[in-house]
Amino acid sequence: MVQPLFFLIFLVIIGIAVWYPRFRLAMGIICIGIVIGLGFVIWEESRERALELNRIPFSEIQLSHMKIRPGLNSRSFVVNGRLQNDSQKFSITSATLQVTLEDCHGINNSECELIGQERAELSLEVPAGQARDFQKTVPFSTVPKIQGEATWHYEIVQVRAR
Repeated sequence: MVQPLFFLIFLVIIGIAVWYPRFRLAMGIICIGIVIGLGFVIWEESRERALELNRIPFSEIQLSHMKIRPGLNSRSFVVNGRLQNDSQKFSITSATLQVTLEDCHGINNSECELIGQERAELSLEVPAGQARDFQKTVPFSTVPKIQGEATWHYEIVQVRAR
């Protein structure tokens, strides 16, 4: 939003400098100031994005009530659950959920083979000290036929917070 405004101001300044040659030096100084200001805005924005990923440690995030059911086709699954934010300071704005499918067999299903793993973006806001339920369809690229028993694992691998 700010960047198109800077660009428009820059074009106006160039136009004035072309029409009024006596003001070219002043316009040059103003242009340099605008470029420096734009660089600062971009730098500050990128720094804020990096901070968003490090505000809440994974130890302050919990998944619970996790359930899965088949989706609309044979390769998609609908994941339901609850995301708990134990941080007392920051609100979660989004999280990345990693869903892993294993085919377990053998004595007490002790031998498991990883047959699918996908990530899904959870776009939900969870205020500090609260929880929110979510439902997300997770499409898998391939899901081979399960020989034993399907075992699911869920993990939050990235969190954005403010």
